[in-house]
Amino acid sequence: NLNTFAQVADTEKQIEQLLQKMSLEEKIGQLNLRGTSSRSKGMTEELKTMIRQGKVGALLNITDTLLVLEAQRIAVEESPNHIPLIFGRDVVHGYKTIFPIPLGLSASWDLSLIEKSSQVAANEAYSRCINWTFAPMVDISRDARWGRIAESPGEDPYLASRIAEAYVKGFQGDDLSQPGNIAACVKHFAAYGAAEGGRDYNTVSMSEQQLRDIYLKPFEASVKAGAASFMTAFNDLNGIPCTANEFLLKDVLRKEWKYDGMVVSDWNSTAEMLAHGYAVDGKDVALKSATAGLDMEMTSTTYADHLQKLIEEKRFSVSELDELVKNVLRMKFRTGIFDNPYFKGREKFKL
Repeated sequence: NLNTFAQVADTEKQIEQLLQKMSLEEKIGQLNLRGTSSRSKGMTEELKTMIRQGKVGALLNITDTLLVLEAQRIAVEESPNHIPLIFGRDVVHGYKTIFPIPLGLSASWDLSLIEKSSQVAANEAYSRCINWTFAPMVDISRDARWGRIAESPGEDPYLASRIAEAYVKGFQGDDLSQPGNIAACVKHFAAYGAAEGGRDYNTVSMSEQQLRDIYLKPFEASVKAGAASFMTAFNDLNGIPCTANEFLLKDVLRKEWKYDGMVVSDWNSTAEMLAHGYAVDGKDVALKSATAGLDMEMTSTTYADHLQKLIEEKRFSVSELDELVKNVLRMKFRTGIFDNPYFKGREKFKL
């Protein structure tokens, strides 16, 4: 499709032009996902100042539409290069209209119903100025002791792959930039459901064949379905935490599957590498995550605190940083947020 090729080329040109204008501080700012826990409300003056300075790329769990629009206004009108924010939330099995848990939907084998339920969830979330969901969760689950089975599509890689496609299509529609559609974030990459003894955040040891035959299948299907973003897992995989796992993030996702979407950490999963014993301090965490190809850090602040210093020390390069920033900006262009930062058209889906 020549039209699609032209659109892609135009987007890449816009990304390059924007990148040329951005300071080092702003580039690092795009990699920061800030916000609050799902239980708290409001937005601090400190956070508003950070947005104003271009030090925030996205916000999560801000569900008051007036606050969302205020934050967006600050980003678009007062930040150095007027780059809009993305607004994310766990829209897992419905937003206001609540559907059966993902495992229940999975048991139905009704792919059209799953697609429809995620479309309804997307429409309702968009009506509240949310344009990015941390779903679907496509972790294969085969240990009944694991506490997050309710969110999963179950034990079968074929079914999970078809379900992943249905969710992505339902959330994103045929054109992600259209009002009512929101960006999917496929999680948790990878093998999160295989944690030893069913203990969350734990270690996973498995052969590459088992990983590829079972646990990676629904993620590969999600890439082919056009998923806008991926989220890394809390567990380590054969000794290396997923959030800094070059085999997963570079070799498989980028090189083999040719993925050009955005990759975000899970909540503090960068800092959790300290508990895994894989990093010595926050600076080491930032270096290992960024080098492995993690584009955006959720809530923890190792990128904000250390990336500039790592670049000054020539341990991480500006060109490597630019690749991460491009992935974030590409997702923003694809969501249409540059052209429609204030969620025009959401009235159509108002509850």
